[in-house]
Amino acid sequence: MKIQLIAREGLRLIVPSLVLFIVLLAGRFFVLSVPVLCFVLFCVFFFRNPERTAADAQPGDLISPADGTVIDISEVIEEEFMGGPAIRIAIFMSPADVHVNRAPCQGLVASMKRKPGKFALAFRKDVNMGNERNFILFAGEDEKVLIVQIAGFLARRIVPYVKAGQRVERGEAVGIIAFGSRVDIYFPKYYEPMVQLREKVKAGTTVVARKSKGVQ
Repeated sequence: MKIQLIAREGLRLIVPSLVLFIVLLAGRFFVLSVPVLCFVLFCVFFFRNPERTAADAQPGDLISPADGTVIDISEVIEEEFMGGPAIRIAIFMSPADVHVNRAPCQGLVASMKRKPGKFALAFRKDVNMGNERNFILFAGEDEKVLIVQIAGFLARRIVPYVKAGQRVERGEAVGIIAFGSRVDIYFPKYYEPMVQLREKVKAGTTVVARKSKGVQ
């Protein structure tokens, strides 16, 4: 699995800005070079994509698809993709969190669907119904796992890195959202949540759900 320490969207801003900074510095335009350097540093911070490993994960565990804070754990009915009852864990991503999203499990990207909508504050519980969002359904061994990328108040762009029919590994980068967003993960009820409300989680590292004992 190839790891980029800076998300590809960030490179499109960082490289030309860095070139401009060097030109200004070489021309001794020091005052003008300062805000450009600040912009470069901001982009490096925001679009960072650190390498992650799930050292504590067991085979079959689901790992967090996003960095952020768990704001909801509930049993829901998700008919369109999951086909019925499921457990949902909602993760709020603040502007300071890493915004690259990762696959919670290995398997096939069985379906993707984008739904247009509003850009309400991402920490509100009802934004999963009205905000702009992108659905990515993963099909593993006789089971389905769904993540929903939800744009927030400041976010105006959701960028998926995968497409339907593509196979992914657990922890592989599957997309990015910007500036305070939310990612929900839906999984079958025979999994047990391994996180609690208000807990901080990390994409590709934190185990969020594990199969109940006796379930293969």
